Amino acid sequence: MKNLLIAFGLALSVTFAAAGAAPPPELSAEAAQRDLRLLQRALVALHPGLYRYTTPAQLDAAFDTARAEVAGGASRAQLYLLATRLAATVRCGHTWTNPANQTPAVQALTGRQTLPLVLRFVEGRLLVRASAAPTVPAGSELLAIEGQSPARIAQALLPYLRADGSTDGKRLAQLDDDENGGAMQRLFPLLFPPSEAGWRLRLAGGREVVVPVLSAEARERALAAGWLPPDAAWQLHVDGEVAVLTLPTFSFWRDGFDGRAFLDRAFAELAARGIRRLIIDLRRNEGGDDALGRALLAHLITEPYETPGGRRESAYERVPYALARYLDTWDFSFFDRTGRVTRGPNGRWQLPDSPSQRVEPAAPHFAGRVVALVGPQNSSAGYLTARDLQAARAATLIGQPTGGNQRGLNGGQLAWITLPASGVAVDIPLLAHLPPGNPPDAGVQPDVLVVPRWADAVAGVDTEMVAARRLLGY
Repeated sequence: MKNLLIAFGLALSVTFAAAGAAPPPELSAEAAQRDLRLLQRALVALHPGLYRYTTPAQLDAAFDTARAEVAGGASRAQLYLLATRLAATVRCGHTWTNPANQTPAVQALTGRQTLPLVLRFVEGRLLVRASAAPTVPAGSELLAIEGQSPARIAQALLPYLRADGSTDGKRLAQLDDDENGGAMQRLFPLLFPPSEAGWRLRLAGGREVVVPVLSAEARERALAAGWLPPDAAWQLHVDGEVAVLTLPTFSFWRDGFDGRAFLDRAFAELAARGIRRLIIDLRRNEGGDDALGRALLAHLITEPYETPGGRRESAYERVPYALARYLDTWDFSFFDRTGRVTRGPNGRWQLPDSPSQRVEPAAPHFAGRVVALVGPQNSSAGYLTARDLQAARAATLIGQPTGGNQRGLNGGQLAWITLPASGVAVDIPLLAHLPPGNPPDAGVQPDVLVVPRWADAVAGVDTEMVAARRLLGY
């Protein structure tokens, strides 16, 4: 009987192979549907700003569409893309498939097939900033990747990218290969896989080439010899009569870096050297500790400034027990607000209002002219700093509209849910911060609009920095 079963199994496998039958999906329809139901339940139960920019009907429709797409089962890649798209449907900058929180299986998936290039979108065109492929030198313009034009790529990826409300500049900025972007390396390969021979590229001038597909680790090693990513450290650089203070991030959890001490030293140096023109480069600053933004502001004002207060809301009093085992966070006290929340008139759970923050002038005071470079990557605490610099008239803002949103942000407390069948993790913010009144669905508008230019980018010229120096007369 055992030999008969073996023979039957071999015959069956030959029959399937001859028929060209596809292998079974990684996830059964039941498992994939269960992951999607769990994600929807978590968003509804935990997200405090779930319906600020989308309606219940729109979210339900998005999940109905996703469930139909996995009716026959699904691959892990398909679930990752669906979860990413569904998170982006919420239109919240803190709701996304954060690469840092993915399981090893998902990290391996998203790092399996990357392009051997460092890419940047400028004026709707696609620039190669660095390359590990000899046939595609830095400075090349790509007209297509796997037959997809830059416009088509942006259109296809936009529904998968995170931002608060209608700040689409934040979404498009994630197409660039930098610390806050990387969508071309994580998402594009899953939506438009390479051919067996490699990535098919069409370059300006009509030349077509094929470049190798690299893993994320191999790509990093291959680029290392000729590409130096921008430094994430805070820097003060004095060039003649102009100083440039570069603050790429406010996120230093467990880092040991003392940002306030750095600022004290920096402004003391500016005072000692008699510098009267200052450019603060915030363009790469997505956020982190907003107290660092206030510490910066303190050196630029002569009168106290109060940041806006507002309402704080939660979607729950206690996280449902059925969800808790799938959640992780850095502080599990977030999951129980018993005795700290009350029902508001809108039916939401409310915490005590967030008070305004009084910022006192700090010594040494910078008494010269200040320009702050801002842009779409500024969200969360980066957005708040741009807002306060402008509102306090402490700096002239130059650049592009920021991310974030004047209607309020979700963040400060956060958890991520790991879907058990696929291993895909989705970040979910747990607090909503809502300003008074009815502000517009927009980020901070710069005082002087400056957009990067293609010719400048090709030549390695920083369009916004040039404009800032010109404004300061230098």
